This record gives sequence, structure tokens and C-alpha cells, in this order.
Amino acid sequence: MDGFEHLILGWRTALLGLIILCSAAALFTLLRRGIEQRAALWFAVFVLSGCVSTIPLVIGFAGAYDIWPGLTFLPTQMALFYGPALVLHARELILGRQKRAILWLFAPGIAYWLYQLWAFTLLGDYRSKWAFNDAVHEPYIFPLAMVLALILAIAGLVHVWRLKQHYTDWLKHHHSDDEQFSPNWITHLTLLSALVALFWTCEFTLSRWFGYSYFDLFLWNFLALFALFVVTLEAIAGIDRPFPKMLPAANEVTGGAEETSEKRERDWCAEGERLRAEVLAQEWHLDPGLSLQSLSRRFGMNQTYLSRAINQGLGQNFSTFINGLRVDHAKELITRSDMSMLEIAMATGFGSKASFNRAFKNHAGINPSEFQQQTDAK
Repeated sequence: MDGFEHLILGWRTALLGLIILCSAAALFTLLRRGIEQRAALWFAVFVLSGCVSTIPLVIGFAGAYDIWPGLTFLPTQMALFYGPALVLHARELILGRQKRAILWLFAPGIAYWLYQLWAFTLLGDYRSKWAFNDAVHEPYIFPLAMVLALILAIAGLVHVWRLKQHYTDWLKHHHSDDEQFSPNWITHLTLLSALVALFWTCEFTLSRWFGYSYFDLFLWNFLALFALFVVTLEAIAGIDRPFPKMLPAANEVTGGAEETSEKRERDWCAEGERLRAEVLAQEWHLDPGLSLQSLSRRFGMNQTYLSRAINQGLGQNFSTFINGLRVDHAKELITRSDMSMLEIAMATGFGSKASFNRAFKNHAGINPSEFQQQTDAK
């Protein structure tokens, strides 16, 4: 293709191109680590959709459309993939499974991409493309596609946020180390993705209703693309270990107590105290990876029964119950031993000193160092 020598590689093209390359490098790093591989692939779809959608700007600032006007309708607009890819990423992390029906969320994006491909390859020369663009695409199809993309993005953000809240509650009832798996990454992803959507909405509004050119809108596109790059960097820090998968209640039964026994009227307070005594006697609470599932196996009962005994009998969720026992044991070690706080944190089943400090403060009202000072003063 002739004309490359006439391209203008200005600062706008260089800046946008650099951000795209940095985002691609960060994605490569994330995928190469192999942690939550399927979720990472859906995240890659999300980020690459944003990067590919920016290609017309990158080549436009370089003057490519002036040299090759036939590039009109180059099939790079992928905004309709943002919301669905975001949803699939979060669901893979939290649920580890997908219903086939949810893949239909990608149908509008695929249809719009095929439409672009048709217009790019079959409409003829640039004169025919420009005529079709002015008569049909710009007045009707493009605004409809962008509004639908915004709806899918907003619906996706709402779904992910609700799923994250449900997951946070589930962790408290199923994992003693729930803070270690706190879905901070999902929170950051949702907020940063909302910021990206806001920048691109401003760009679309200014261009559609106020006639701004893509030179006028460079700042908004740059901010959106930069926010997308920040999301990619956050992913490297946030997806650093496999996420525990939130299973439906039907899959949580592990054997032992029969379902009929769960339905009988019981003294749940007495049952909760019995379970507490057994956990203390066996020192199961000192297991760093203790979960509702593993504890139910040790008791030989299903998770639903055990959870009910803890919730109704002791008035606590699983995390509060186990960490409370750990803090009580930590108090004894602080009082009776010369162990360091890090050694005490490890000996009492906490995964880190930070999680130990947070749990201690939540249960005792003061941090471990303050408790030690009060103990030494007596």
C-alpha cells in the first residue's frame, strides 16, 4: 500500500500508541502468570476491545484517512463488547462457571462488528462509503449502537457490583481468612470501568451533539484509554491468587447429617456451643486455610447444618466465629509467652500480620500492641 511515507507520526499518535502498547504488555504479563486463566482471558477481551476501538483515532491523527479514504468503516469499533466481557470476567473469578445463555450478551457486538466488516469490504469505493455513512450510518445505526453499548456497560457494572457484594457476604460465612480473599480487585475494576465509561460517554456526547472533531476530543479519549491502562495494571496486582468459588447451596452438601435431621427442631444454642467446644478441643481454628467446607467434613455434617448452628446458635458468621477463637488464643500467647506479634499471628492461623491486626482490633477493640502494653502494665 503506497503512501506510508506521508503519514504524520505526531505526539497524539505516539501517545495513544504508547498507551496501547503498554496495556498489551501488561495483559501479556497477566496471561503469562496463568492465575485464573479463563477470567484473565475475558479481561483481555475487555481491555483489547477498548484498545482496538481507539485505532481509528491513532491512525486518524497520523493522517491515514486522508491518504487512504477507503479505510472508512474499518471494523474496529467494539464498544458493545465492554459490558459483556466485564460480566464474564467477574463471573469466572467468583463463580468459576458460565451459563451458555449469558454468551448471548455478545450477540449485539458480533452483529455490529459483522456490519462494519460488510460496510468496509462490500460498499465499494470511499465515495459509496461516505454516502452510506451520511445517509444511514451516522444518523441511525451508530447512535443506536453506542446507546446500546452504554446500556450493556451500565447493566454489566451493576451486575458485577451486586455479585461482588454477594460474594463478600458469602466469604464471611464460608472462609475464616475472608479478608485475604476480599474482592478488592472487583471493586477497583468496577469503579475504574465506570470511569472509562464516563469518559467515552462524554466523548460521544460532545461529538454527537456539539460537533466536536476527534482533535477536539483527544483529551477525553486519552483519559479513557489511560484509565483502561490503569485497570490493566490493577489486574496484575489484584489477580495474584485463585479466588474461592461461590458455590450454590445445592453443591455445598458434603455428607454426614441427613437433610431430614436439619429440618428437625433443635436447640441451636446448645448445638453451637457443642461445635465451639469441639473446635477448641481439636484446635481446628488454628488451621490457616480453614473453611466452612473443610470444617463440615471434619464434623461429618453438611455445610448448611453447620452454618445454621453457627449463625443461629452462636449469632455469628463463620469468619467472625473462627477469628474470635483465634484472637482469644492470641491473647493467651501475648500474656504467657515472649513470641513476636508475627509469630503469634502465624501460630493462631492468620495468613499475615495485617490480617491478624485487623481481626484483633475487630474483636478486642484495640490492636495487639496496645493489648500487650495493658497486660504488661498489670
